[in-house]
Amino acid sequence: MAREASIGRIRTGRALITGLVFLPFTAYWSAEILSDIISSLLFPPVCALIVLAAINVALRRWLPSVAYSSAELTVTYIFLSMANAMCAEWTYFNAPYIAHYALFSERNPWDREHVLPHLPAWFYLTNAADLENYRRGGFGLATLAAALPIWAKPLAAWTLLFGLLCGAMLCINALMRELWTRREKLAFPMLQVPVLLTTPTNAAWRSPYLWGPMLVIFAIDIANGMAFLFPSVPSINVRFLVGRLADVLPSTAGSPFTALGWTSIGIFPFMAAIGLFMPSDLLFSAIFFFAVRKALQVGMELYGYEQGVFGGGWLVPAAPYFSEQTWGAVIALFIGAIVTSKGYLAELWRHIRHGTAFDGDDLRPRHAMIGLVCCLCALAALGVVVGLPAWLVLCYVLLFLVFSVVLTRIRAQLGPPIHEMAFLGPHQVLLGVGGFGGLSESANVQLYHLFFVTNRIHRTHPMPYQLEGMMLGRRGRISPRLVFAILAIAVIAGTVAGQLAHTMRGYIHGAQPAWGEPSAAVRSISEKPQSGGPAAPLAMLTGFAVVLLLDAVRFQYPGFLLHPVGYALSMNFGIDYCWFGLLIALIMKLGVQRYYGLRGFERLRIAAIGVILGEFTAELIWSSYSMLTQTVTYSVSFYNRAGWLQ
Repeated sequence: MAREASIGRIRTGRALITGLVFLPFTAYWSAEILSDIISSLLFPPVCALIVLAAINVALRRWLPSVAYSSAELTVTYIFLSMANAMCAEWTYFNAPYIAHYALFSERNPWDREHVLPHLPAWFYLTNAADLENYRRGGFGLATLAAALPIWAKPLAAWTLLFGLLCGAMLCINALMRELWTRREKLAFPMLQVPVLLTTPTNAAWRSPYLWGPMLVIFAIDIANGMAFLFPSVPSINVRFLVGRLADVLPSTAGSPFTALGWTSIGIFPFMAAIGLFMPSDLLFSAIFFFAVRKALQVGMELYGYEQGVFGGGWLVPAAPYFSEQTWGAVIALFIGAIVTSKGYLAELWRHIRHGTAFDGDDLRPRHAMIGLVCCLCALAALGVVVGLPAWLVLCYVLLFLVFSVVLTRIRAQLGPPIHEMAFLGPHQVLLGVGGFGGLSESANVQLYHLFFVTNRIHRTHPMPYQLEGMMLGRRGRISPRLVFAILAIAVIAGTVAGQLAHTMRGYIHGAQPAWGEPSAAVRSISEKPQSGGPAAPLAMLTGFAVVLLLDAVRFQYPGFLLHPVGYALSMNFGIDYCWFGLLIALIMKLGVQRYYGLRGFERLRIAAIGVILGEFTAELIWSSYSMLTQTVTYSVSFYNRAGWLQ
């Protein structure tokens, strides 16, 4: 028994070391190529798993004693997935601000006078002279290493803040894991590909329905990549069929159809393939409410209401208040989840009181509850240290955690290829009800900058990746306590690696100004204080009421197609990228289920995994070539790389 335990520890250590070896490469990939970190299934960790699975095929044949087991592959993927979630959006949007005000505030007198004096000294750099090499670029790893003392304090401060936020989310996931991963039987569509890659003995590997679509789409993407580099080579367009729907309207259409804005028609095979994993009613609901939102935009334009692309006024509430509607839906979904889980929550509270665990579990709810309380208290204390009231920080963080719980359940239940919710965060609620009216300029600056990532876009929100890691651990019969530890380590390692990768990118390419969104929001509040008028609260009530109505109808008529989760997802910008591909996926799925039954759908599911593997393998090749040669290449995703490398 001792020998078996020792082997288990060595194997776990090897899996973590493998993840740490891959992490610098995947972290730099996340920093360098934005187009590969905007879908729910992140390219860097999945491609790393593809490489590791391919290596493992050779090991299983020639050196079976050192081949990776399914559990080891799972541990490595859990680590990389969580770490790269931290390397992705949170770091991508936050890292440029660390040096932005020191380097570029002279271009914006308002920032210099109203923002720079109030920034928390721990989190931002203020001496431009220390950052001259970072501003100019053209340097390498040695320069970054020499400059680490300059960056150490802000990097440590952000790691602490992100670690506490993710620690609170991890403890909530640990508390709810038994319900969400076992009892409710949520679909977890995003795990289809990782489960196959971590199971080398799966029968699907011998299926022609996997290899046929995989090889076809891989060949198309390689050919399209060659056509991108050499225009004389013919290509097959499988991405944007029409960049903007307005482009196919008659030039005389004008208003109100201009309100359709950026509405693409594109397939994006890997996104359409992910759509095939989604439950049919949720898939239909997401498409339906996307169409409803577009119709509302046209209607509001017809009546002369100004509106923004992202459903409102960026970080400040404004017409048409789609973000506020989404918040109302989020709150309703959260309350609904609490009500339907009351039996489990009562059982959970008994375990917390008595210090016991669920059957066959080695992760005690009491420990997770203590961890959650400690993280919240530490966040409040951190806010007080930088000058924010503890009550405000707690309200802000608790609202964010409410949203995080709902988004995590949406992803586990629906599995959309992207869950972008642009500029949606606690600020929408607090501003909408006049909650910032008495705050000083200093408090507004500190709040918006410290918690900017909680309001940004949520494509790679960490909490869903934590729950998926726990679900993978359950499937692989890995100790819940071990999975918890792996996720905690990955949060810290990913945050550090992501920040270093973005800093390294600055020393290579030269610093670029950040987009200035937090300071723009602070300026908007300062120059036009929010009155807490009726429009934003009414929009929240509307979203809340729609969810309650849909829940009531579905309770009365169980086969009703419209699902409230589709409403919450589609009333904000994000589904716009892939709605057409999801429509094709829905038609294919319904057709196959209708005429070929469960056996036909199983073959379609395997074919969808093949499409995803083919696209990800092609993207691995083109992204690697792009980073090695610093040239623009083809991408299977929906952003072109020209804006980031040239």
